[in-house]
Amino acid sequence: MHKVYAIIGPPASGKTSIVKGLFAGYRVPALVSHTTRQPRTGEEQGKDYYFVGEEEFSRTVFLEKANYSGYFYGLSKEEVVNKVGVHPVSVVDITLAGFEQLKKVLGERVAAIYLLVDKDTVINRYILRGDDAAVINKTIEYAQQRGEFNNWEIADHVVKNTGELDIALRQVAAIMNLT
Repeated sequence: MHKVYAIIGPPASGKTSIVKGLFAGYRVPALVSHTTRQPRTGEEQGKDYYFVGEEEFSRTVFLEKANYSGYFYGLSKEEVVNKVGVHPVSVVDITLAGFEQLKKVLGERVAAIYLLVDKDTVINRYILRGDDAAVINKTIEYAQQRGEFNNWEIADHVVKNTGELDIALRQVAAIMNLT
């Protein structure tokens, strides 16, 4: 049975870094979401996201979608069918709501790994990234309202990611039986 591991957690918990590390170290393919936002420096089309306009986004069939900070994000049915049908294990960086929708479609073929971080760690990561204080506060407030610091309770596995990323990556890989 092909398995999808959904990496969930608050913003700046390391979800994207873990997904990239799983591909680099273990060749685990990621399910790539669509978004209407512009690419950030270093992001690549089809690798980090499918960057699309709102018109194309509205024409795409999604298994899950969300509006976050004024932009649309969604995981297309085509992306899931193509990758889950081919790869024995894959990974997706997704919100709690996205995980819940994916669980309705894939059932036992999806498991959630929550990356546990505290608010101070999140704030420090945003500061190191060079984000503005107003943006940081808005992001933290939004995450708190959505329960993203507490959704570890619904996860199948919890990995603390407040120290070295490599430690958390090895723990996630062990959960996925990659080691």
